[in-house]
Amino acid sequence: AALAGSTNSQIFNRHADWGPCISDARYLFNSSFVATSYWESSNRAMSALLKNWELAPLFQARTGQPITVLTGTDNSLTGLNNDRPNQVLSDWHATAGCATQSICVQYLNKAAFTPNPLGTYGDVGRNAVRGPGLFMFNLSLSRSFKVKERYTLQVRADAFNIMNHTNFVGGFAPAGQPAGATYGTLSNTLNSSNFGQITGAYDPRILQFAMKFAF
Repeated sequence: AALAGSTNSQIFNRHADWGPCISDARYLFNSSFVATSYWESSNRAMSALLKNWELAPLFQARTGQPITVLTGTDNSLTGLNNDRPNQVLSDWHATAGCATQSICVQYLNKAAFTPNPLGTYGDVGRNAVRGPGLFMFNLSLSRSFKVKERYTLQVRADAFNIMNHTNFVGGFAPAGQPAGATYGTLSNTLNSSNFGQITGAYDPRILQFAMKFAF
């Protein structure tokens, strides 16, 4: 859905719509490793219980998705309905909370933009602002117990977003989600009553435990 539909704002002038790709992540960091516990002592029971556990952390951090700010009105009289406003403040980040509801996050400052005058084009570029970034820390702990030569019992615990860090959704919802999952996206239309407000977040902390018997 993020790649569908026309984004042209001016007729016969594609240069006016040069900008970052909608899926552009300017800075992206991923890191993972596996650590195995080592325990040797005269107590055979303790050694058998505490050794060979595998701890696998996974870190992910990235900057926000590009967002195109629209006026929501056809002031340019082109019929394209993709007008962009003029930016009147150098910093478009919000400095105050929401006025429309008690629980929400204001991300864009509406006062930083003004609609383009009738018959003109705005100066804000395509995908000129960046949505909220993402930080994710997942962790898994597992071990395989050898029952007999042919049989193995594996136990594991997984924690997704173990720090329960709030990751807000930016310009478009993530792909590859389970059927029926919905994520509200940031409101980018200037004439909307909730312009610049965060309306969705990715999953909070999720824990799962599993046991597998191989034979």
